[in-house]
Amino acid sequence: MDFKYSNKQLDFMNCIIKNELGFINILEGSVRSGKTFITNLGWTLFILNSKNNVFLMSGESTDSLYRNVIKDMIYILGEDRAVYQDSAKGGAQLVIKYMGQTKICYCRGASKVSDEGKIRGITIGGWYADEVTLHHKSFVNQALARMSAEGAKAIWTTNPDSPFHFIKTEYIDVAKEKGYKHWHFYLDDNDTLSDEYKNSIKNAYSGVFYDRFIKGLWILSDGIIYDMFDKKTMIVETIDRKYIDKYVAIDYGTLNPTTFGMYSKDIKKQWYKEKEYHYSGRDSKRQKTDEEFADDLEEFVDNNKDIPIIVDPSAASFITTLRRRGFKVRKANNDVLDGIRNVSAILKNKIILFNDCNIETFKEFETYIWDEKASLKGDDKPIKENDHHLDNLRYFVNTILISNSKPYEEEIYNKGKSVKKNNYNAYKKGGTVF
Repeated sequence: MDFKYSNKQLDFMNCIIKNELGFINILEGSVRSGKTFITNLGWTLFILNSKNNVFLMSGESTDSLYRNVIKDMIYILGEDRAVYQDSAKGGAQLVIKYMGQTKICYCRGASKVSDEGKIRGITIGGWYADEVTLHHKSFVNQALARMSAEGAKAIWTTNPDSPFHFIKTEYIDVAKEKGYKHWHFYLDDNDTLSDEYKNSIKNAYSGVFYDRFIKGLWILSDGIIYDMFDKKTMIVETIDRKYIDKYVAIDYGTLNPTTFGMYSKDIKKQWYKEKEYHYSGRDSKRQKTDEEFADDLEEFVDNNKDIPIIVDPSAASFITTLRRRGFKVRKANNDVLDGIRNVSAILKNKIILFNDCNIETFKEFETYIWDEKASLKGDDKPIKENDHHLDNLRYFVNTILISNSKPYEEEIYNKGKSVKKNNYNAYKKGGTVF
């Protein structure tokens, strides 16, 4: 297929080819807008043309860095030129051999405060930060301090976050003043995507995540978190249905409420929150033991221990009790922000409906809100109140609906593989060093 580069992609590549990059170069905006593809290509070209031989590449984790960047670079260069390796002494590295030269790219996770210690003492000729808003500030500061080699440049990619995030306030907002380069990408900048494909991406996001990842807006997380929950269309009568699949998700509390949610799929493959359980030790003035909660669970599932039970992994003693009783227990994926994003998409697409007996669940939908004070500091956090049924919903979605299938972003990525390969082939034909 013929591939047309956007003006922003061409401008970025021209800056690399003509050696006109700034000290810091930021490509940010909507998902699937072409920024990561062109950055992977441009960064590879930058390394090959650099006089330096040591570089840094970072992501939220080395796994995400490999998924988003490294495997594409190996594709571009070929497995005979680029080898990814991990060792106890040197850590993860991408080793590039080209035209008699050996280039080393140290690959590091950067989301934790302790991660900056992994890069102290090195001198680098360039730094690629994937998803830089997920980097800890101490890592960003340390990495910039490591860029003392002549001609060193930083290239960052990210989706938008809070307008008060330090990447926005300390780098993007002052880019022109400090001589940094900045490109903002929109989904419609990527002309290779069909309208059908774009619609499938849009359906994967809702709420604040839609505004950031689709519209490309740097926007606060505030107000009701699940504002896409529609009582009129998503609450249905509690009636007998023929369910073909069932799971129970549990949020375990001590003074806080312990909640169970039964999630069931009917013969038409529609999921329902069939029923709920709620017990608050604080309200009842008595905390139940693990054994008592296990008794309640047996009653909740009509003693059917073939139903998988998903439990917050922090409830270690309760998990042990359930397993001793013969329950099939699976530890929940309890990632909060990814979970909220996934639940938002599930609700938007009405993949789960709710029987009208889930009274406590409906109360929480009305009161589960973003932490405004944290948002003003650039952090996305829900207020940890009135969230116990929505936590077990998040466990179910993250652990079963997402983990048992392919996550939305991975599905989108795989659908776009053929486009990406043709992009690389088109660029090769354009006469680069590849």
